[in-house]
Amino acid sequence: MKIQTYIVDAFTDKAFSGNPAGVCLLDKNIDIETMQDIAAELNLSETAFLISNNKNHYSIRYFTPTTEVDFCGHATLASSKVILDKLGNENVNFTTLKELELNATREDGYIKIKFPLYETIDYNPNEALFDAFGIEKSMPTRFSRDLDMLIIEVDNKQALLDIEPNFQRAIESSQTIKEVVVTTKSDDEDYDFYSRCFCPWIGINEDPVTGASHSVLAKYWGDILQKKEMSAFQLSSRGGFLKLHLISDKELEVRSNAQIVFEGEMNLKNKCL
Repeated sequence: MKIQTYIVDAFTDKAFSGNPAGVCLLDKNIDIETMQDIAAELNLSETAFLISNNKNHYSIRYFTPTTEVDFCGHATLASSKVILDKLGNENVNFTTLKELELNATREDGYIKIKFPLYETIDYNPNEALFDAFGIEKSMPTRFSRDLDMLIIEVDNKQALLDIEPNFQRAIESSQTIKEVVVTTKSDDEDYDFYSRCFCPWIGINEDPVTGASHSVLAKYWGDILQKKEMSAFQLSSRGGFLKLHLISDKELEVRSNAQIVFEGEMNLKNKCL
């Protein structure tokens, strides 16, 4: 069995930046163990597996090198880039394992995707978690139950850049959190806010650019800034941008770009499927 496989840099206009994702186009369903093995072999933060239901609709599943996750924004953007560019579709629809419906299309030189929008609640993390992230002073701290994601706001961009987590201590500090997103308001005219995303609980120490986190951050900062349209930048070493539009209390439009940097076939002839 051969699987058409791509590596796509998402949330960027140029190759070798943004967040790389694997995209595998399946002709038929394969078992979970094989998908997990492929994701581990590619060793990217997430790999998406697509199987066509019809020309414009695909079932999609997401795997880190160590586990399956319910939703991954950058792998959805990467998958959209492959379908729109390589198969010539004008739009594409995805259904996740948890029945989340996602849609992507082209608009004004960008790929536009509709993502869910998630609420947060007040949260008081233990001091061990703050210590693991080297955060001595934090502003509001919020928690997304939908994604098991903690949002920590810090004072400024430099404080965000200076964070150097102890990932083992972070894992030991909490059994309920899957991701910690540290964020700050931007003083630059090009962006409304910055963020960094850390996910050692699911095998990713720092995620370069994270679509799912912006499904939480867009609501968080939209309420603070009283804006429906915002620009965001994730301050990882690779970096990436997102243009955000809150279109309802439950839905978010994200515009960005992606670059296909690798295309090939994975040969599984010796793998029992």
